[in-house]
Amino acid sequence: MAQLTDHHQYLFLGKITGSLTAEEARELNELFARDNTALQAYEALVRQLPAEQVAVSFKHLETPGFWKNISGEIRERQGLSTKRKVRNVTMIVGLFALLAAGGWWLVPGSKRDSRPIAAYRPPAAGSVELRLANGSVVDLSKTRGRLQKDQLLLDNHDNTLSYEAAGQPNGDASAGAVTGLNSITVPPTMDYKLTLADGSEVWLNSASTVSFPTRFAAGKREVTITGEAYFQIARKPGQPFIIHLPGSTVEVTGTEFNVNTYDPAAVKIALVTGGVNLVAGATTMKLSPGQQGVAKNGRLTQEPFDARKVLSWRQGIFYFDGAGLDDISPVLGRWFGIKTQLDDPALADKRFVGALYKHRPLSSFLENLKAISLIDSYFDTKGVLHFTAGR
Repeated sequence: MAQLTDHHQYLFLGKITGSLTAEEARELNELFARDNTALQAYEALVRQLPAEQVAVSFKHLETPGFWKNISGEIRERQGLSTKRKVRNVTMIVGLFALLAAGGWWLVPGSKRDSRPIAAYRPPAAGSVELRLANGSVVDLSKTRGRLQKDQLLLDNHDNTLSYEAAGQPNGDASAGAVTGLNSITVPPTMDYKLTLADGSEVWLNSASTVSFPTRFAAGKREVTITGEAYFQIARKPGQPFIIHLPGSTVEVTGTEFNVNTYDPAAVKIALVTGGVNLVAGATTMKLSPGQQGVAKNGRLTQEPFDARKVLSWRQGIFYFDGAGLDDISPVLGRWFGIKTQLDDPALADKRFVGALYKHRPLSSFLENLKAISLIDSYFDTKGVLHFTAGR
């Protein structure tokens, strides 16, 4: 067969998941009878899937809530009942995601003539940088162990920094805050953890910065964040924790939550435990656990959030469900240090389900994207990753 079409893929996956109608099953059998390469392509797909999953026809994909349906991603076919349509779409979208996340995918009967993905060479790793209030800089990626810099005693071990003011026990606010702010900047491809003077912990995602004093003042604790961070705040009655964000502020009493300011025009706060107040201008909104607050254009809104999607970056996983390349490309930039470009504007309309793994080769993700969606990719001489329609 010259090319494995989207409809052929639909029939193959439907056969594996047991979700074909009688008419579709007859169509697939007729295809196998007249085209041996189609049968070979199907058998190649089955061989690349886990045997135990094929044996039970991926029945676990039918578990309520296992996969969410993406409306419009797979065309509704005439003659299917509404229940059957939803079942087909849900199971096949789920299998697409499973194939992408697990690194499995089919090998078509004949390879397409599109150009191969260029070998990806990771850019030189940057350094996590600590800039002290006096302007001096410490390379935390190279300087490890215990050392003293300016008014700080530093302990940099296992991708984590803790500190205290020289001559003062950690967390002692009686001496007042040291003048000026320190900052930690985490470059693309990396992440880092900071333990503040009061014992609060901050996990920083790639391309993020936190600014903080050496000691907190007695009345309140304040830091500033850009990028993304997960906070676990130490409880200090009478000392509220304040986080300054682009265009908004978070007031905390003792809690765990995620802050995302990658898009400064739409700051997001996802509360895991405890309670926070999100403040934008004269408006204040109290969040409850399981709710995400969004500050956008001076307005505050909130809605439930999917913890797997919002928090999985700490495990180096970005889950996407109905995402476009415009959603995925910024993550590629932060996690792999690359710029991207869409050569075909029509690709912006495509939507995907799956996962991107920070600590796996980028080539695996690009190959899966090509197999699933016929989207080819290549690096130009400047290292820019281009997405183009596959052939």
